[in-house]
Amino acid sequence: MRETRLIMESWRGFLNEELEPGNIFTIGELMQYFKRIEPSKLKKLAGKYGSAVVKALTVGAGLAASAATSGIAAGTAAAGAGLAQAVGGEVLEKMLMAAVIAFANIPDESYSADDGSAASFFDIDDTITIFLRNVETQEKNILNPSIPEREAFEEMRNIVSQVAGAIPEDGWAKTRLSDVLNTTTQKVLDANLLQRDKVKVQSS
Repeated sequence: MRETRLIMESWRGFLNEELEPGNIFTIGELMQYFKRIEPSKLKKLAGKYGSAVVKALTVGAGLAASAATSGIAAGTAAAGAGLAQAVGGEVLEKMLMAAVIAFANIPDESYSADDGSAASFFDIDDTITIFLRNVETQEKNILNPSIPEREAFEEMRNIVSQVAGAIPEDGWAKTRLSDVLNTTTQKVLDANLLQRDKVKVQSS
């Protein structure tokens, strides 16, 4: 229990508590979430994951805020169309990639596993997280993600990169995450761990 609390506390300070990940179901809600987070906080949060993830998080948040602000300020049909196109492209892809990392350590009890929320798509089971980190560091560090976690993040980021382009430009704000994603980070991690076990058995 203490280990779980340490992991959650190390992440909670960076999350936007006005809109919990367990209450984010649409692309529009995801955009609002990242628009409210300071890029500097995201950069600090992602520092342990390397420069590629730092860029995805900070660019995602920055573009989301910029796109939303410019669309509201312009207030025209043309501006709205331009915003939809931007969100359907680079902005949306970066936001989804950012979500893979930002929502990886959500408290399990804060959402239902199959409710279609951002938390349900990107969170990893707390018990598995602690187990993997303890095994990898010989119980010396549970705050940094393990290699299997990192690999699952990378695969999930590739998945969201592919689906981003398929989201329609009109009506993106109401598009549900469950309409565009057919797997979760947890499922990716589970499949990878199962494959590792098979390789071990075959090689022994």
